[in-house]
Amino acid sequence: MSTTLMASSHRSRSKTSRPVTSEIAAAEVLAWLSDCIHGGLCFVCKGLLIFENSQFAELVESVVSGGAAQEPTLRKRLLDDAIAWNERDLGARKSVEYHLAAPDGRSLHYDCRFNVVPYRGERGVLMVLEDVTERVRLAQDAAQVARFQSVLARIGTLGVSGVSAQVLMNEAVKETATALEVELCKILIPREPDGHLYIMAGSGLRDELIGKLTIEGGTHSQAGYAIRERMPVVVEDLRRETRFSASKLLTEHGAVAGMCVPMLVEDRVYGVMTAHSKRVRRFTQQEQEFLSTMANTVGTVLERRRHEETQMDFYHRLFLSAQDGVMMTDTTGTIVDWNPAMERMTGWTREEALGQRPVILKSGKHAPEFYERLWQSIRAGHPFVERFVNRRKDGSEFLVWESVSPVKASDGTTQYFMAILTDLSEREQMLEALRHTEQVKLVGQLAGGILHEVRNPLIGLGSLATHLAEQTTLPQDARDRCRLIAREAARIDELLESHLSQLRPRPFDIAACDLASVLEDTCTLLRPNLVKNQIVVRTSVSSDLPAVEASRAHILQVCLNIVMNAIDAMPGGGQVHATLTPEVRRVPGVLMRLADGGKGIAPEDLQRIYEPFFTNGKAKGVGLGLTITRDIVERHHGQLVIESPPGQGAVVSVWLPVRHDASRGIE
Repeated sequence: MSTTLMASSHRSRSKTSRPVTSEIAAAEVLAWLSDCIHGGLCFVCKGLLIFENSQFAELVESVVSGGAAQEPTLRKRLLDDAIAWNERDLGARKSVEYHLAAPDGRSLHYDCRFNVVPYRGERGVLMVLEDVTERVRLAQDAAQVARFQSVLARIGTLGVSGVSAQVLMNEAVKETATALEVELCKILIPREPDGHLYIMAGSGLRDELIGKLTIEGGTHSQAGYAIRERMPVVVEDLRRETRFSASKLLTEHGAVAGMCVPMLVEDRVYGVMTAHSKRVRRFTQQEQEFLSTMANTVGTVLERRRHEETQMDFYHRLFLSAQDGVMMTDTTGTIVDWNPAMERMTGWTREEALGQRPVILKSGKHAPEFYERLWQSIRAGHPFVERFVNRRKDGSEFLVWESVSPVKASDGTTQYFMAILTDLSEREQMLEALRHTEQVKLVGQLAGGILHEVRNPLIGLGSLATHLAEQTTLPQDARDRCRLIAREAARIDELLESHLSQLRPRPFDIAACDLASVLEDTCTLLRPNLVKNQIVVRTSVSSDLPAVEASRAHILQVCLNIVMNAIDAMPGGGQVHATLTPEVRRVPGVLMRLADGGKGIAPEDLQRIYEPFFTNGKAKGVGLGLTITRDIVERHHGQLVIESPPGQGAVVSVWLPVRHDASRGIE
């Protein structure tokens, strides 16, 4: 019971005022007031009941206080309070609220205003009694609605905040238990195929039960019944329930009354949410609707999370298995993700790349304006697609087709930048190999023409000169000249045959080949030229160098061409450094590296160095040596690389697989 004292001091009146006792003097006045005042009216003076109207009598006789016989009735409580208030000064007023229980268990609320007034020279108490049950109920309902809405708003905010599903469920059961003023609240999720319900979150339960204890499903449990019926199941007293029995868990925790509501997501039952009290209780429709809304909210968030996680798992698997490189950066350009294809493409591992900036791939082949256009495009929300020359971790360059795009959030703001890199190196190598094949084919066709158009007349000239040299009727000096012509024709024919034989694709005689021995034979064959040009070849061979399966004659031709080019590059003498080391490139192999001390090769010439008949104008040959060399190496499934660092001589690297067949398809 709460009491409010509303006023008190009796104000003095002017001398012209009539005595107050003359204003309220008779019972007729009280009767008139009872007709004017809404509610029960009662007047008590000196402990005696002077007057009460019918409304007052009905109100005080309709209920008993607290529902217990030993407690005083509402009438007695009102009269006791009136007698006690009668001792106050004239004009004193207070308002008292009385909370009682009706025989049917309903809560009743009354408000009584006590006023001390004069009566026939004495003081009496005028009571105005009003039934405010409905008003209180409406206020309580409004407060409960506000409380429910606040709880739903908090859980909804958590649902979109990114917290884990377990945290969301834990907060949902805790907040629901508080809002409904119940001791037990839990979330149950059915698991296939046994149909049991797993406790995923709970309030008022022992912690060790969460995520481990299962409740048997089916219609013999309240939760299973709610799932089958797809509607809330409310029980006022489980001890009297006949549709199903209380679970062992509810019995052990002393649950008496409770609600079970299905968690419906797109017309599918995701689980069930329960709320139980340890006393007999009649849950209101509003409370049922709140629990249903909470259950559906949690179910919707959980289902969306499950769907998002499934999508994220799918996208993550795509990210990992993509053959194209994928790089993600934040809006400042810091790398935040790096897929395995990027590791293979660049040589940088994911751990090394994270936190770095894409500048680690910068080759220096693009002008600053190129990167300015890139940033202007993606910051404006547009993709940037262009060919890039990038640099690997080992310093080598590779060509990619790169698409850089902004990744936007639902509100349209850019959160990340994503770059997809398609490696064009292999494609360019294939195109270059195709061009080289066409060039070699062209050389072969040209050589065939030379063979037909030049060699046949040359043979005729040689034969005629030989015939004339045998004529005794000719002078001796004429016969000598004919013999010289015949010899030169034969020499030119042999020279043409030597060159043309290198261009005919002949099957290799594959056998174990010691590259150190091949290199030694090369130096022996070219010793006169090396000595004449004051050039020294210094060789370094690894002690564990394996033999390779190759055509020794053709590899000797490769070495001869390379060393002869080195001799041409150093007319003033110098050194050639040759090294032979094992090197694994997907398969075991041997790397032969020859570096001369010449002036190097100009960048514009380096791009055309494999073209047939290309020379820089200073070479003594016809420009077929490197074309033939490359063709031989690639037919061995090897790799030929020529580099010329600025200010240094040329470096020729020839890699050959140890086993001829093991490296098919890797070149």
